[in-house]
Amino acid sequence: MKVSIICTNYNKGTWIADAIESFLSQRTSFPYEIIIVDDASTDESPKIIASYADNYPEIIRAFYHTENQGIAKTWVTICQEAKGQYIARCDGDDYWIDDCKLQKQVDLLEKTPDSKWSNTDFDFVDSSGKVTQAKAFANQAIPLITTYEDMLALKGMTMASTWLVERELMLEVNQMIDLDAVDDTFNLQLELFRKTSLSFLPDATTVYRMDAESDSRTKNVEKLRRRFQRLLATQIEYVKKYPDSDYKKAFLTLLNKHTDFEILLSQDFKPSAAAAHGQKVTIYYAGANHDFSEDQVSEFLLQEKDSLTIDLPKGTQHLRIDLSEIPSYYQTVKLVDPEFNTELLPVFTNGLQIKNAFFFNDSDPQIIYNTERVTSPSLILQYTMFNLDDHQSENYLIRLLSEDLYASRSELQKLRLSQTDYQRVTKERDTYKKELEEMVIRYNAVTHSRRWTITSKLINLLRRKK
Repeated sequence: MKVSIICTNYNKGTWIADAIESFLSQRTSFPYEIIIVDDASTDESPKIIASYADNYPEIIRAFYHTENQGIAKTWVTICQEAKGQYIARCDGDDYWIDDCKLQKQVDLLEKTPDSKWSNTDFDFVDSSGKVTQAKAFANQAIPLITTYEDMLALKGMTMASTWLVERELMLEVNQMIDLDAVDDTFNLQLELFRKTSLSFLPDATTVYRMDAESDSRTKNVEKLRRRFQRLLATQIEYVKKYPDSDYKKAFLTLLNKHTDFEILLSQDFKPSAAAAHGQKVTIYYAGANHDFSEDQVSEFLLQEKDSLTIDLPKGTQHLRIDLSEIPSYYQTVKLVDPEFNTELLPVFTNGLQIKNAFFFNDSDPQIIYNTERVTSPSLILQYTMFNLDDHQSENYLIRLLSEDLYASRSELQKLRLSQTDYQRVTKERDTYKKELEEMVIRYNAVTHSRRWTITSKLINLLRRKK
């Protein structure tokens, strides 16, 4: 067995099927197994997991706790069940979006003999599965941590649901962590960095679900305070545990981060979520002899509201505006010719346009304009995003669309479960049908044999004599 996929679950019934389906979709040149452990969920999770385990008994092994053990104890215990050379981790509310994820990471590690641990880039999604940030590492939504010192200083993440780790190393490290840790992955990452280097695959293979009320993103101030206090205690513990580390490097990392916070706090504005994630408005130009390309672009930081001057290169016939790389929603988007103070109308968009509002449900939102008749040397792009960060805002349409999407996703979840049950029943029916056909064949073989025929004739003869 090459890889053991381990999925831990506690009350992730809304999403666990997404995770399991993504495991089953993996295309590899080697065998792998799926191990799912439910930590005494009180929702529909156990039923969903059992349904998949019944339908795929040759590849899925399921384990169920009768009492909640917590994530750290659950992880350490279930890893003992792994039979693969490598362990791949994925939490029950995340899922993989690259069907070749395992194959790519195994190939990477086997080409990198000094590394026993791999991670990949990933996308952030909200609770309903909507992408809020594509390629989080590449777009610097969060820093890519590569050393023990940076991990200790920044309390960063390598995205556990993307991990592929050699089994023996994972089992060794599991024995070194505090089973009552507030965040098991923080301790695991620190220990892994002490043992091996990290091999990074730049492909986004996984999504990380940002639940509105998780342990790390709770709105309860007291819970958040306790969490940070316990993480601080873990940092101090590891300073003492490994005194030979390069703490000068960790200190310089903290100084740089502290300066970044001071600069941000000194500015009298609240950056939008999109701007904080480093999203950009990208302008592409096309002419008679050249199409849109990366060779000729203009970039601007995406804000909640902005007015941008776009200088047109000579011979520009079409303008393509990419409003970030993620799904996004705009109250207004206007491209104005300042010479005549007139608005240009788009010739194409991959989103939904309602008057001046644009709704982009997919990544890479685009609007294309024809500029052949424009004589001005520049155009003005004006846009205003819907304020989705303010829970008190009156963006009612966006709220309705989000609720409708969430409801549709819940219905899809139920349909998937029904489909799995149907497949299991169909499989059982086919088995019974095959057994019945075999019984009929054996029965006919007996009743038409010479021995059976002679016996039947004697019985009939005796009946007539009576």
